[in-house]
Amino acid sequence: MDSRRGYTLIEILAVLAIIGIAIALAQVRFGRSPVHVLEHEARRLALTLELARDEAMMQGCTVAWTARIDSHRIECRRAPGGYAAHPWGHGVALERVSIAGVPVARDSPLLFTSSGINAPFDLILALEGNRVHVTGDALGRVSVSK
Repeated sequence: MDSRRGYTLIEILAVLAIIGIAIALAQVRFGRSPVHVLEHEARRLALTLELARDEAMMQGCTVAWTARIDSHRIECRRAPGGYAAHPWGHGVALERVSIAGVPVARDSPLLFTSSGINAPFDLILALEGNRVHVTGDALGRVSVSK
């Protein structure tokens, strides 16, 4: 009789299956909610708009931020095409754009001038019934709020 005892293949497979199920449940439970996805996208957009403001002042050109259905981008009007488009987060949509308090078309560009003085704006991002505002003042300071 062999005195060494080990685990059978069935026992090992059962443990692996249980671990796999536990990991799958943890991913579902701790997955990012639509609110977190939307807030993350809003913060990312705020950083992009601050970059546009900074680039306008540093490069001495007017920088335009434009949105499309699937992405948004910034570009210097003097040298277009310098920046890659940023895709919107999964399911995030630009719902409304207001410049200087006036609603405009969603594809209207936001312009950042080399002087650093810009029109205030309000962008509303939406995802599954949740909304977040990304606002900028005349000095180009950008904030995110619910």
